[in-house]
Amino acid sequence: ARDWPFAVEFRDPTWWHSDRTAPFLADLDATAVAVDTARHLPGSLPPDAPVTTPRLGLVRFHGRSPHWGTGSKEDRFRHAYSAAELAEWLPRVRRLADRTDELHLLFNNCCADAAVRAAETMRTLLTGALPGPRAETRGSGRGEAAVRGEYGARDESGPR
Repeated sequence: ARDWPFAVEFRDPTWWHSDRTAPFLADLDATAVAVDTARHLPGSLPPDAPVTTPRLGLVRFHGRSPHWGTGSKEDRFRHAYSAAELAEWLPRVRRLADRTDELHLLFNNCCADAAVRAAETMRTLLTGALPGPRAETRGSGRGEAAVRGEYGARDESGPR
């Protein structure tokens, strides 16, 4: 067994049309990456990914640009998440945290400081400092979320 986990982020939604994908990743002890992108576009991925290993959960927030998959790099990743958009993820994040030892939330909406701002908003939502659903320890309480923006600050310490 490896000492380090690895993750697979599919870029084609048809990988999730097979009921063999999740067991295959589980056999490899590989993490299936959940993603947030623009929805209802031809290449959009489903936001939910199964937990394929209890060692690691991973969510990548690419942004919800309508140019996802077609525009320039700047166009594809230019999106400033609202608190409401991020709050939609709180139930998913809680479920993943309950089922994994570690959970990392990565923000890849990397135009200007959008990733860092989104990571800070998500951290604030998870600690309950903004209105909306409050993060609670539930179930086994196994996982803690690490939230960071690509090219941004990392904060794994939890509430301060």
